[in-house]
Amino acid sequence: MNFTIVILDEHVTAYPQVEWSDWKDENRKQMISQGDHWSKGTLAGDDIWDCLKRNKINPDHVVQWKPESEKLHRVSLPLLT
Repeated sequence: MNFTIVILDEHVTAYPQVEWSDWKDENRKQMISQGDHWSKGTLAGDDIWDCLKRNKINPDHVVQWKPESEKLHRVSLPLLT
């Protein structure tokens, strides 16, 4: 399964193996904030935790995420079971 992961631009250099692109949703296009400095990447995993572990992404760096097929991003990670 593919996931879209959004992080602050300041953390992009920590993950050179990921192809990052500029990310803004419609709300963030209307305001000047940290939202203007976010990047997204699409990464694979069995679930979000596997995706982060497999791609060595620090969960504290994740601003938003979603399964690639969904429209809405999530701002918190599910409990690790």
